[in-house]
Amino acid sequence: MRTSSIILAATTLTSTIVSSLAIDKRSHHAWPEAIRSYYVAAAERLASLPTSTLASLTPSSCNIASPTMPSISGLPPVTPGLSLYHVAIGRGTQNYTCDIAHPATSPVAVGASATLYNTTCLACIAPIALQTIPSSALLMPTPEENKVLFPAQAYTSGHHYFSDLTTPTFNLHTSKTNFGIQFSKLLSKVPVPDSMQQLGQDQAKAVPWLKLTSANAPEGLASDGSPVKEIYRVNTAGGSAPKTCDAMPATFEVQYAAEYWFWG
Repeated sequence: MRTSSIILAATTLTSTIVSSLAIDKRSHHAWPEAIRSYYVAAAERLASLPTSTLASLTPSSCNIASPTMPSISGLPPVTPGLSLYHVAIGRGTQNYTCDIAHPATSPVAVGASATLYNTTCLACIAPIALQTIPSSALLMPTPEENKVLFPAQAYTSGHHYFSDLTTPTFNLHTSKTNFGIQFSKLLSKVPVPDSMQQLGQDQAKAVPWLKLTSANAPEGLASDGSPVKEIYRVNTAGGSAPKTCDAMPATFEVQYAAEYWFWG
């Protein structure tokens, strides 16, 4: 399972090599800064790799034990003994409701919906490039189903949604890969400090970083034996609701993107 994840991700990373190296040299190129930062970081990392590696990225090029997950003060570390299973970029919406009869009240979070894109190999080979993707992804329209995520050219590895109001769910089944279905529950939440903010559309602040742990399947649903025990949402961009419901509809969505790290 992990090997197929790495092979697919390595193939994806290979497809960015030529464009990354070229765009890095085109100082006049008019990409938005966040997108340009991705290509620059990818180009610098890829330029440091041996020619043999560039010619044929293999599972051995993507040492899944090597990546270091971004951290933030207050978020509990990964439980000792767990290993990295999968890394994905989530691109979608945080969902909210408002009591429009009381505009001074705060919006209420009612879950999220996002497509997950496989960036496991990118996390292994070019982690600095990976960190630029959430803010870059929000500059582009949400990809159509089964389309790659720009600028990483990452393929879909699944979907994130809520099975009920308290159960974040990660369905990592696609026509190409199957990494299981993970039901989870919130363990810890840490607000993003101002120094690390990545604003989204309409200047929405970044949603908190999270640590989730595995949970039983909600009534009527079944687990498929996924090995994942802990999931982290880190390096978030956008997604936060306004402070009050003033001028907001009864239900609304806020665009967001984030890195998701799965450990099992």
